Amino acid sequence: MLLEARLRPLVSLRHFRQFRSDRVGSEGIKEYQVARRDLAGDEVRIRVAAVGLNYRDRALQDGSYLPQMPRPFVPLSEGSGVVLETGREVHDLRVGQPVLGHYTSDWISGAFEEPYHASKLGGPRDGWLAEEVIVPRRALVAVPSGWRLEQAAALAISGVTAWKALGDLDELQGRYLLLAGTGNVSLQALELAAAAGARPIVVTSRPALAPRLRDLGAEAVIVREGGAADVASQVMAVTESEGVARAIDVVGGQFLVDAILPSMATNGRIALVGFLESGRVEGDLVGPAIRKLLRLEGISVGSRDDLEALLRYMDHHGLKPAIGRRLSADDLPEWFAYGPVGSGLCSGTIADRHPSVGLSATNPPDNDLELGKTLVIMDQRLAESIAE
Repeated sequence: MLLEARLRPLVSLRHFRQFRSDRVGSEGIKEYQVARRDLAGDEVRIRVAAVGLNYRDRALQDGSYLPQMPRPFVPLSEGSGVVLETGREVHDLRVGQPVLGHYTSDWISGAFEEPYHASKLGGPRDGWLAEEVIVPRRALVAVPSGWRLEQAAALAISGVTAWKALGDLDELQGRYLLLAGTGNVSLQALELAAAAGARPIVVTSRPALAPRLRDLGAEAVIVREGGAADVASQVMAVTESEGVARAIDVVGGQFLVDAILPSMATNGRIALVGFLESGRVEGDLVGPAIRKLLRLEGISVGSRDDLEALLRYMDHHGLKPAIGRRLSADDLPEWFAYGPVGSGLCSGTIADRHPSVGLSATNPPDNDLELGKTLVIMDQRLAESIAE
């Protein structure tokens, strides 16, 4: 009731802040005052609480990914907020209800289809970087009870990608899993797999992260100091030459050939989810894949059914996304120019690379090791509110 009372003045607003990507480059995102429009029958008006930052967002903005995408569009693909208003055809949501967005809004269930690319939020469809957004009902999911709204902003891409990349978690019980990095896809996969009884091995270039990674469920942490071949030899030592049943590759490039393929057990599965280093490889990819009967699968997030299944699993196991840095919209030019850093597909922060960024007014990270999703806080009080 207190939340609904606070929203009442917002319902009558006529204008709101919106950020648009007008052109490629860190200075290409501009702020506008936008007049409200009427809702279509299947649409929902959302007051935005928090927005998640992903590697995809930066790659779109710097032009290294899909530079031909038409502009302008409202960037950022993950977000959460509360319902301000519903269209006449929407009967299952109420004003004040906390919701989070589903990324590929037309992909509800089943296998991916090519036309779904056009329905992705944060480009080409408008994303979450605004005080208010209008989203089709089909692209919204209820926030689980007991979650802060900011936590719900951290899942639609990295969480669902991790969920899909892991596959059938029952098959992983007691088996080794290799996670090639400590970005948010890897971190969320680590917690999901550990809850299922898997034996995760995490590769990181940051030795100081090892204790925290073990706390999150890693059975072993390999610090990447030498080449990729050294990683493979350490994996085989940890597994006593058994190899890993599953690997999630967020790095790409030669790491796939030189580290991951030699680390695989027979009948293993490799999920390809990132391109942090490169999309190109040299060497024998086919031979090891055939000899070990490996399956390589490209992962591009998932359906709304996948998002809902992930939320049920996390709720059942008492898991919630870790939050790292909390930024304001004014910090975004710096983030697009300098972050993400390290191995963090989704968790890189700008503070290490550019200490002048004004983060002192924001909440501190959940831990001091910079593990967790970086968020843009659009409404501080809403972001901290808890879904009932």
